[in-house]
Amino acid sequence: MYIGRAPSTSANLGSGFDVVAVAHDAYFAEAYVSVGSGCGVAARFKGFDPGPDNTVVRAFGKLFAALGICRGVEVEVVNGIPVARGLGSSGASAVAALSAFVREAGLEVDPRILIEAAGHGEAAAAGSPHFDNAAGAALGGAVVITSLSPLDVVRFSPRLTLVVGVPEVPPMPNKTKAMREVLPKVVEFPTYVRQMSRVAALVAGLARSDPRLVARGMEDEVVEAARAPLVPGYRRARRYALEAGALAVALSGAGPSIVALVDEGSSDAVRDAVLRAYAEEGIKAEAKVASIAEGALGPA
Repeated sequence: MYIGRAPSTSANLGSGFDVVAVAHDAYFAEAYVSVGSGCGVAARFKGFDPGPDNTVVRAFGKLFAALGICRGVEVEVVNGIPVARGLGSSGASAVAALSAFVREAGLEVDPRILIEAAGHGEAAAAGSPHFDNAAGAALGGAVVITSLSPLDVVRFSPRLTLVVGVPEVPPMPNKTKAMREVLPKVVEFPTYVRQMSRVAALVAGLARSDPRLVARGMEDEVVEAARAPLVPGYRRARRYALEAGALAVALSGAGPSIVALVDEGSSDAVRDAVLRAYAEEGIKAEAKVASIAEGALGPA
């Protein structure tokens, strides 16, 4: 039996919608995998059970099809990442399981094939495939999706300190799908130009490990502007975090969790400010100081 371990992730980081994510050590998902005879996947989940049609089972189906194989696989997922909180829990569970499987089966698999399989598995939770969380969970560091067909990913190893705030609010039904449906269908050209400059700053900052550039890229007037009104406590948590010294604040994925970029010297103050903001909103919350993490596939 092999154990796969994948970190939580924060996708988008403001302007990098669907193409940028960072892996961090706030939380982890683990998968215990054994390979036997036969063909098929039996998946069990400790804690939250997503049902028989889940990210892990779909990801294995895609991986088997890509490799032209089928094996008998038993998976037990112990997901320590809060579910439906915008922290990549479904992608991490699939990546943890797939990474354990390829090691247990003694297979050499291109990481892009594994990421694509896990990203297609995300359709079980989100309604459509997406690859940013899966890439971050698999490769660690910061990832940028540079092509969807064929899938290609660039990985960076920035040294960043983050505060991850996780409010305990009732999960929105079909959250990721619902949060995609509120996005604007048309963006005016001047807005597009401003947004492209932010994406450029975000990627350059991650490549150079420059928190100030990353912070510039975490500003967003397109996706977050549409989503923020639907996220309980976000505006107050963002304001308090910035007042306490955060360099930038963004929704983590589709939320409701937030991710604040901080200097090490202000991390505790920002964490406390985020908790205070949620408390004033009447929302129980957890906030953690986090660092950039390695992925399930190990060091690049």
